Amino acid sequence: MTKAEGLRSAELTTALERAIAGKTADLYRQLELQSGLPGPRVNMNLALAFAHECAGIGPKVDDLVYAMANLPPDEARGASGKEFLSVCGVLAIGNRAMVAKENAVRDRALVLLEEKADDPRFRVRDAVPLALAMMGQKMQADLADRVESWMDRYFQAAAVIRALAEPTWLETFPHDAYYQPINLLHAAFMLAHDAPRSAFRYPGHKALVEALGSVPKAVARRFSQQMFDRYAIWAEGGKIPELRDAILLNIDDTQMKKSFREEIKRIKELVETSKGPPRDPTIIRHGTRGRGKKRDRR
Repeated sequence: MTKAEGLRSAELTTALERAIAGKTADLYRQLELQSGLPGPRVNMNLALAFAHECAGIGPKVDDLVYAMANLPPDEARGASGKEFLSVCGVLAIGNRAMVAKENAVRDRALVLLEEKADDPRFRVRDAVPLALAMMGQKMQADLADRVESWMDRYFQAAAVIRALAEPTWLETFPHDAYYQPINLLHAAFMLAHDAPRSAFRYPGHKALVEALGSVPKAVARRFSQQMFDRYAIWAEGGKIPELRDAILLNIDDTQMKKSFREEIKRIKELVETSKGPPRDPTIIRHGTRGRGKKRDRR
């Protein structure tokens, strides 16, 4: 996440001032027009600039940005310009919480972000890790303690670990506090691993597995040995093919191959061993459901 600047458009700045005073129509219209939606890519530069501008304004912007974040999906539909309003609201709340002096601002922000982490609109969900990472820049390791309670739900856990991958939060952890980000990753891994098989079709579980395929790599670049030790634990006990694949994706890292060649080799061996012997199709396993023609009823 790059450092954002404030709004450069005088027209947008004026519209924001009017929206704070209760006249939101002009601001909403301009943000929708410049949102990039409907389209393949949302205008994230504008969303971050809006968030930065709101953070500089202070408490008087809170009612506006919370109203934007809380626009319901049936009013601010996914892939529409109105969805962009909610994205802007979520990011503005995170940025406000990052610069605010009052802890109450961060408490309120965390309540909203926990709710928006499983919003039905994926762009709103995607704004949550960025907002959390902004807060992490201020709260540092304390944020890890605050989000531990999120780690029993798929979308929330995915949001937390995706936020960990952002340098704005990850780099605030001192080296002797490596266990905090790694413990969050472990909680996410076990949540995905121990899920009932029926949950694997759920979008939240898929989002969590996808995040586990890339985030540990980012953490390993800061806490290398500790993360490789955790890879070994996961690989040794891993029974889920999707998570074995996630481990292999993370250790496939050019930056790490020279320094951790032996560790990478060992983890690959553990992953291979955890697969168990291949199933022999010639063996009849009693108690399984018959798949041939129905037997004659007697």
